[in-house]
Amino acid sequence: MRFKTLFQYRKNMMAAAIVMILLYHTKGAWPEIALKKIAAYFYGGVDIFFFASGIGCFFSYKGRRDPAAFLGRRAGRILPVYVPFMLAWITVEALGEGIGIPAALANLFGVHGFTGIKPAFNWYVSGMWLTYLLTPWFVPAAEKADTRPRAIAAVLALLVFSVAFWGDTELIIIVTRLPIFFVGMLFAAESGRRDALTKGELAVMLLLVPVGAAMLWENPKFFPDLIWDRGLAWYPMLLTTPGICIAAAAVSDRLSRVKAGRAVNRAMAYLGGLTFEIYLVHFWALEKPWPVFLLMTAGLTAVLHGVSVLIRRAIKKRAA
Repeated sequence: MRFKTLFQYRKNMMAAAIVMILLYHTKGAWPEIALKKIAAYFYGGVDIFFFASGIGCFFSYKGRRDPAAFLGRRAGRILPVYVPFMLAWITVEALGEGIGIPAALANLFGVHGFTGIKPAFNWYVSGMWLTYLLTPWFVPAAEKADTRPRAIAAVLALLVFSVAFWGDTELIIIVTRLPIFFVGMLFAAESGRRDALTKGELAVMLLLVPVGAAMLWENPKFFPDLIWDRGLAWYPMLLTTPGICIAAAAVSDRLSRVKAGRAVNRAMAYLGGLTFEIYLVHFWALEKPWPVFLLMTAGLTAVLHGVSVLIRRAIKKRAA
């Protein structure tokens, strides 16, 4: 597979990832069927986000190696969505069980995942900002990892680093995602040295998917008390995510060859462009029946997206 093909369908990957996350967070409403057990591992959609983000952040930073400018571009994409949502979330919390000023500020600035303060919104936002802050160091590191041993050594170093957070139930879920973010950067960096993955590399990455899946399936049986504290729920995603993304890109590429398939790809790309909005608002609809959940998520996504568009237009007009 050509790297260009893989990167071309990055938004399709993200669309598949958000669907996985929605299915994971609503699995409790499912009937007791085999698919429900599989959906219990669909939180791996977040790892797809980090892999795809690693690719995007690499090219964004490489194009202009200015940390402040890079963070400014990221903020320009994230804050018009996150700030209005978080102000609404804080208001709801204040009217409900209450929220203190430190917790409100921690959530508003997106650092709640590092503070342990309660109430706290989902950890992903803090993890996302951490990867952005690390990008100016990760990009040159990915470029220097220009051989297979160096690339493996760099990923292993991040895995070893994550061991320092074993037992920290707030941070372990974040730092265990740094390796897959960096792997996305390795893919992006390698695309500058050659055109495509070899057949052997494709075979290995596809074979690692069932290996990682087996680890996810068996770990709770053998290490039931270590799943969260030692990150055993997330480390195997390092094995499954690249192969899943490659398979998703291959399917999208096949679909692009027929008219109906191109329509599907366009819909997936559009959905992939709204994943942050969907991720934020779907937490408000989790306890609802499936039809209500879907309608609420779609409606709130439309509202939040509309508000973010108005904010961006106002900022652009003011800057003109």
